Amino acid sequence: MMKKRKLVLLAVACLMVFLVCSVGEATDFPKAKPIRLVVPYGAGGGVDISSRILATPAQEILGQRVDVVCMPGAGGQEGINFVLQQPRDGYTLLVTDYGPLVTTALTEEVGYDLSDWVPLVQITEVVPTFFVLAESPIKTVEDWVKIAREKPESLTVAHGRHLSVPHLPLILFEKVSGIKNTHVPTTGGSEALAFVLGKKVDMGASVPSTIAATVGAGTTRPVAVCSLERVATLPDTPTMKELGYDVVLPAWYTVFAPKGVPEEALATLEAKFIETLKSAAAAEMAGKANVLLTPYGRDKTQGLYEGTISSLKTILADIEKK
Repeated sequence: MMKKRKLVLLAVACLMVFLVCSVGEATDFPKAKPIRLVVPYGAGGGVDISSRILATPAQEILGQRVDVVCMPGAGGQEGINFVLQQPRDGYTLLVTDYGPLVTTALTEEVGYDLSDWVPLVQITEVVPTFFVLAESPIKTVEDWVKIAREKPESLTVAHGRHLSVPHLPLILFEKVSGIKNTHVPTTGGSEALAFVLGKKVDMGASVPSTIAATVGAGTTRPVAVCSLERVATLPDTPTMKELGYDVVLPAWYTVFAPKGVPEEALATLEAKFIETLKSAAAAEMAGKANVLLTPYGRDKTQGLYEGTISSLKTILADIEKK
């Protein structure tokens, strides 16, 4: 009888330990396994750089490994679908701009609805930038327009994927200026930069963080930015707006979770990522990469996400009518 009582007490004790450990694991989310930030672009581009500015210091704040995984296949859909196929536990997230996620969904058949994504944290807002080699005869936007008008489609412009963040401003600029160029799609900003540096194209369309090092080294020169105001990291570069062309299309780099991730996980990740982006370590990395951090949480990013969807629907409908 005494032996049976001891066994019962032992079993109860083991059960209590199990329950305490289980509660501890849930409370300590997300320390069970590495977090993956999936980027639907090639390595070295603006989204990849921004993701690493978040991932590196986040490892200390979260107390676990945070990996950045670039999956540029199928126009970014490989990475997007990979995230959707993983367990909805918050350990696999998407970091992207609106190009492969929103624009593609509005123009092609994809395996998701835009409502299937929860914008979690904005890392930065980026500005599409047109640039050339420092030795290029194109010194200004007017030089560009003059050449393009005299010889339509003679100038080649590398821009990232079709209808990507740098590509849409190019399409819009051609519409408002009446010029035509030869568009050269690439896997992303880093390849567009490589095409310019390799003299495979006359011009490039990318973002400040991708071209910052070459601008600083004097090998490339920004011609114009597509924002309402000048970019702090390129203060001498005029906006398209001030040059008389209504081409204003900044974009965001945002962390998304697939719909269905538990609220507790979303809240933890949001708080820790915001803390990370406001840290001295993130600020130092961003400064070196010429990235201006704009850490917004779910309330603001949801509004920006919905606003972007609405704007792109209007722009793309107008483009289709051309």
